[in-house]
Amino acid sequence: MKHTTTLAITAAVLIGAFRAAAAPQPNVIVILGDDMGIDSVSAFNTKMGLKTPAIDRLASEGMSFMDAHSTSGVCSPTRYGLLTGRYNWRSRLKRGIVGKWERPLIADARLTLPEMFRAQGYATCMIGKWHLGWNWPGKDGGVTEKLDKIDFTKPIVGGPNSHGFDYYFGDDVPNWPPYVWRENVNLLGNLTAQMKQGTMVGVNAGPAVPNWDFSAVLLEYGKRCAEYVRSRKGKEQPFFLYFPMPSPHTPIAPGGKFKGITGISPYADFLVETDWAIGELLKALDDTDQAGNTVVIFTCDNGTSPKADFPQLDAADVHLNVNWRGWKADVYEGGHRVPFIVRWPGQVKPGTRSTQTITLTDIMATCGGILNAELPANAAEDSVSLLPVLRGEKVEKPLHDVVIHHSGSGHFAIRKAQWKLLLCRGSGGWSPPREAEAEKKQLPMLQLYDLTNDPKESKNLHAQYPDKVEELVGELAKAFRNGRTTPGSRQQNEGWPNTVPEPVLQKFPQLVDPRIKS
Repeated sequence: MKHTTTLAITAAVLIGAFRAAAAPQPNVIVILGDDMGIDSVSAFNTKMGLKTPAIDRLASEGMSFMDAHSTSGVCSPTRYGLLTGRYNWRSRLKRGIVGKWERPLIADARLTLPEMFRAQGYATCMIGKWHLGWNWPGKDGGVTEKLDKIDFTKPIVGGPNSHGFDYYFGDDVPNWPPYVWRENVNLLGNLTAQMKQGTMVGVNAGPAVPNWDFSAVLLEYGKRCAEYVRSRKGKEQPFFLYFPMPSPHTPIAPGGKFKGITGISPYADFLVETDWAIGELLKALDDTDQAGNTVVIFTCDNGTSPKADFPQLDAADVHLNVNWRGWKADVYEGGHRVPFIVRWPGQVKPGTRSTQTITLTDIMATCGGILNAELPANAAEDSVSLLPVLRGEKVEKPLHDVVIHHSGSGHFAIRKAQWKLLLCRGSGGWSPPREAEAEKKQLPMLQLYDLTNDPKESKNLHAQYPDKVEELVGELAKAFRNGRTTPGSRQQNEGWPNTVPEPVLQKFPQLVDPRIKS
C-alpha cells in the first residue's frame, strides 16, 4: 500500500495543479506492444512483407515519431520508465529485468502515470502484462521472494492496484508462473497443476491452473479491452486505459482464427493477431462514438526479439530488422528504436511525422500536459512533453538535450542530435558481437556513430572525433549527477549507475560515483 501521508499530499498538489478549463478531458489509451521494433509496422517499413492495418490506421490518423526509443533494450526497465517518466537505471534495476517472485520495482512514494490520472478524477484501468514485481504473501505472514513460501490464496499486492489502477486484469508475465488469470489482487483459480519447462519456447516451469491455454491470452486481452471501452460509453468520468500487450513476445501462441493465418510461421501469425487486438480497441471507440475525444498512444517496450526467427522470416520475404542494426536487448538502434504513434482527433494533424528524438518516458509529461498538470520536482525526471510538436507548434530546438539508451546487460549509450556514443565494445546485448566476443577481438571500448550519415552504425568514429566523445561523456556524467535530464532541482538516484565498464571508468573518471574515494 502507498504511504497515506505521501498520497494525500501528492493528491492535493496534483488536484490543485490539474484543474483545467471546462472543456471535457479526453480519454487516454496507452497501448504497449512487447518485443516489436519499428520495422514491425508496415506503415514504416516498405520491406516488411506483412500488413499491420490497425497500426497503419493510427499512423494515417495521427502523428508518428520516427526517432522514438524505449528506455531499455528489454522489458521491465522500459515499463518502469513509461509509468514513472524516469530512467530505470536510477532505480535499483541497473541491468536485466525484474525476476520471478521479486518485490515491486516502483517505490511506494513515487508518482506514477495512473496516479496522476486518478488525481484528476479519471477512472484508471490496466489490462495486460505488469512485470514490475509484487509483494508475494508468505505462508507465515509478511512477504517473500521464495516460491515454496508463497501463499497464493492470499491477496497479492504491490502491483497495478498499489500504483494507481482502479482495476487490473492480467496474467502478469505470460511466460512465467503462476499461470493463472488474476483480477486486482486475487488469483482466479487454484494452482493445482505444474507447467513444465519448455512446454513452449520461453516458457518457465511453475505452478499453474489445469489446462492453461497460452493461445487464449491475447484473445482474452483484446476482448476485455474492447469491452472496457464499450462500458465507458455515456459516462461523464473520463478514463485512462493502459494495455501492455503480451505479444509478439514468447510464448508465441496465436489463437483461434490466427493459427496459420499467414502460412509463414506462428510468429507471423502472432504479429497479425497483435494488430487485430489493437483494431478491436479502435473499433470499440468507433462503435461507441468515443474516438473523437480519446487520445490513443501506441508504442513498444523494445526491439524485436530473435525468437522471431529472422532467417525463416527473411526466406518468406518478411523483413523485420532490415533498417537498423541489432535487435532486442541491444544498445544498437534495433534494440530500442520503436514505433510511437499519437492519435488525437482535432488536436493532432492526421498523417504527420516528427523526427524529434524522444523516449517512452515522455508519455508522462505529455499526459500531464493534456491534464494541464505541473509535475512535482521529484517526479518524471526524464520526461518531456510532446504537446508542442503534437499541436503543430514551431519547435526551434530538440525537445531533449540528450537521450540515454540502456541495454539488457546494463551498457549505456548517449544520443545528442545525430551523434551516438556507446560505452561498450559490441552490441551490449544479444546480437553479434556480444561483449565477450568483442573483447576477444580487441574491439575499441567505445563506439561513436553519426546516425544521419550512418544509420546502421557501421563506421566507428570515436578515434576521429575525441572532442565529441568527451562532450558526450560529460553529458552522461551530468545526467548521472543531477538525477534527471530535465530542468529542475537535483534528485537522488537509488544508488549510482554502476554498469559502466571499468576501462571506461578509468579513462573517464567523471563517470565514477563522487561519493567513492580512490
